[in-house]
Amino acid sequence: MGRKIRLGVLCGGRSAEHEVSVISARSMLEAIDKDKYELVMIGISKEGRWLSAADTQQLLASSQVHEDGLTPVALDYLGTRSLVAQQGDGENQALDVIFPLLHGPYGEDGTVQGLMELANIAYVGAGVVGSAVGMDKELMKRVFKAEGLPQVDYQIVRRSRWEKDRAGGRAEVEAALDYPVFVKPVNLGSSVGVSKACNSAELEQAIDEAAQYDYKVVVEAEASGCREVEVAILGNESPEASITGEIVPG
Repeated sequence: MGRKIRLGVLCGGRSAEHEVSVISARSMLEAIDKDKYELVMIGISKEGRWLSAADTQQLLASSQVHEDGLTPVALDYLGTRSLVAQQGDGENQALDVIFPLLHGPYGEDGTVQGLMELANIAYVGAGVVGSAVGMDKELMKRVFKAEGLPQVDYQIVRRSRWEKDRAGGRAEVEAALDYPVFVKPVNLGSSVGVSKACNSAELEQAIDEAAQYDYKVVVEAEASGCREVEVAILGNESPEASITGEIVPG
């Protein structure tokens, strides 16, 4: 067997989905073929510091990435055209590919993907544009509409407008949508900040909650009797679809 692929795994991050990202990293560690990959765990604290540890379990010991006992890591752009991690022995370690297991803003929205592009290093997942559109629910819905894809009716509420004119913002939503509705931060996932509203009071409370996480809030009409399915796509020019999975509530 040849040299193992040195895989840098990014987890944690500055978003409200930090803890979900750490769980994803633990799941990946259990499933990955360690005979094929040499793992370099890189955790990003909630403050945005990049950290690493020789012992992967140390980095993932709690639900959050903490700085205690971890080594700060940095990008090296001094002609290496690669992402390197500063190890505890003071030596830089080049990485072959990055696996971003970050959730939400600063991870799934094209920001880290752009950083990898600048560093000229391979990475797992969608590119900058696909990540950005996939994270921003408003942009995604505009693309769906342009492509003629069916979707539920929705309204976008901007936090700046909401803070100045709650009554006007609520009236616009109620004129366009019937209750019940679902309210979500535009640039977040993992059901963080998501609420169901059945009346005006609940709508205001739900928008307040979602606006704590993002400057844009999406309010969607209820779609009853639906099933939620997921399909992973692998590849670029000749993509392959995975077996369809279903998200079962309960």
